[in-house]
Parts: sequence; C-alpha cells; structure tokens
Amino acid sequence: MYKVKVHRDVEKFLNKIPKRDAERIREKILSLKDPFAQKPKKVEGETDVFRIRVGKYRILFFIDEEMKTVVVSKVDRRERAYDRL
Repeated sequence: MYKVKVHRDVEKFLNKIPKRDAERIREKILSLKDPFAQKPKKVEGETDVFRIRVGKYRILFFIDEEMKTVVVSKVDRRERAYDRL
C-alpha cells in the first residue's frame, strides 16, 4: 500500500467543481493507495507522470517508489489537464 498525497491546488479545484464530480474524483484518488490496480496510463512526453480518467476529468500523479507515495499533482478537465505540467 502507498500513501497518497494531494497537492493543495487539487483541493482548491475540487472545491470549485460540482459536488458530485468532486466526490467521484476523491474516491478515485483514495483508490490510488494501490496505484497499479487502476491501470494508469503514462502521460506522453513525460517521464514519470501517470493519468487516470474520471468522466471528463483527468487525475495526474506520479509515484515515488522509494517513499511508497503517490503524489496527485493535478486534476482538471481533459482539455486543460495537460497544459503546463
């Protein structure tokens, strides 16, 4: 099992979107305690950044194997998720 850390910008974003969407995303983030069970896809052009899809949103994260930690760095709509990684 991995620890899951969430960047504060992600929390701010989740507070701005519809509650139903935010709840679904939070559930998916909690499930990242076992990140490989989610079958994440690597983000093209990035070395260690993974993504998972939750409806029209994307959760971007990286895995620190040494610290056994998943760091959720960004959540956004698909159109904007890959801007300024």
